[in-house]
Amino acid sequence: MNNSIIDIAKQTEELLNTSEICRAEEIRVKTLRKKLESQDITVSVIGQFKRGKSTLVNAILEEKLLPVGIVPVTSVVTRIQYGEKSAAVHFDNGIIQPIDFEELSEYINEQENPGNKRCVSSVMLHTPASFLKKGLTFVDTPGVGSAHKHNSDAAYAFVKESDAVIFMLSVDSPINEIEIDFLRNAKEYAAKFYFAVNKIDNVEEEELSAYLEYCRRLLCSLMAVENVMLFPVSAKYGTGLEELKTKIQSDCKTLVKEILEDSVAMKLKDIIGSAMSRLDLYWNALKMPIGRLDSRFNQMKECLAELEKDSKEIISQLDYDTTNTDYVGISNMLQVELNQMKQALSSSVAELFGMEYHYELTELNLTESYKLDNSQDSIENLKEKFLTETKQLCDELEHTLNLILMYREKNTITVARRIEDLNKLNRQLRKLRTLL
Repeated sequence: MNNSIIDIAKQTEELLNTSEICRAEEIRVKTLRKKLESQDITVSVIGQFKRGKSTLVNAILEEKLLPVGIVPVTSVVTRIQYGEKSAAVHFDNGIIQPIDFEELSEYINEQENPGNKRCVSSVMLHTPASFLKKGLTFVDTPGVGSAHKHNSDAAYAFVKESDAVIFMLSVDSPINEIEIDFLRNAKEYAAKFYFAVNKIDNVEEEELSAYLEYCRRLLCSLMAVENVMLFPVSAKYGTGLEELKTKIQSDCKTLVKEILEDSVAMKLKDIIGSAMSRLDLYWNALKMPIGRLDSRFNQMKECLAELEKDSKEIISQLDYDTTNTDYVGISNMLQVELNQMKQALSSSVAELFGMEYHYELTELNLTESYKLDNSQDSIENLKEKFLTETKQLCDELEHTLNLILMYREKNTITVARRIEDLNKLNRQLRKLRTLL
């Protein structure tokens, strides 16, 4: 490949920056570029439910961090990095809530957080485990194939972020269709695979040899390679873990650049394909009959007016409680409201115009608060800022929709240029995908 992956990533990022429609893809490419520059690698433990993924993570880190159980447990992606011991829950609305490790199961356990009713996007843990010292991010994922579909959805979604994976198999079950489908999906995004065969303490040595040979033949066929390296382990008793840990640490030290470049190349192809699909949806929106477009824009205006009305009611409620002088608490509460408005607007655009409109949500780390002693001025400024930002949010969306959908645009030159820009972007994205 003549162009380096970092160059292609930069070119893709610059291209996507020219279109408001591809904002989500632009952000994904920016994240990949930063990953390449910092050489940060993500190793995820993935596989079918009840293969012992959380137990394996605990065993590798030599610490019982994650809850394990007899029934399907993990329902939320859990990232683990090196550092002073801490835990924080990331919610869909942008809030980051520090918690005690004893509270973990309340957020990542299917039994205590069924259907992810708490709307947790992920959990971030830090611990001073030597396995993580070189900047590796270790990830435990929900298992696929259980009765809880949202767990499978979360696992499939996170595969797209993985650079290397430990694919969990188990001697108590032959490789099945669910695992085969998941593996085929994973190989489109991850550049390195470690196949861990768990629960070897349950079988005799002869049975294990037969199972490993069966796995080797099938996996070689699925991965289209001549050989795969299998790691027979017992996560429960720690058997066979040193070989797996040593191999991962060695690869993360000597092959990190190669793994990351291969991984990013795979992900760039997916992102470019996603951007092109998004442009197709946009093209369909452009071709919407004018009568239907009029109706959709009127509905959008009603939605924006309702949102501005809601923002004033939120401030009115604050005005009733003049005793609350927690500046940071009020600031965070208003930012969460703004995040939720962004999510509502994205949903409305998708519903009315059949296209996605992406907002970046502001993350809020709820670790501090302080009281104002003798003045409400700063809180009044917060209220005014919130109302201004809400109006700006609505005005910008209405303006952008008018611009990109060319609503009531009568200048044929403007329309022709917009369409040519759209076609040019498609051609350039296709060219970059060919390079990959």
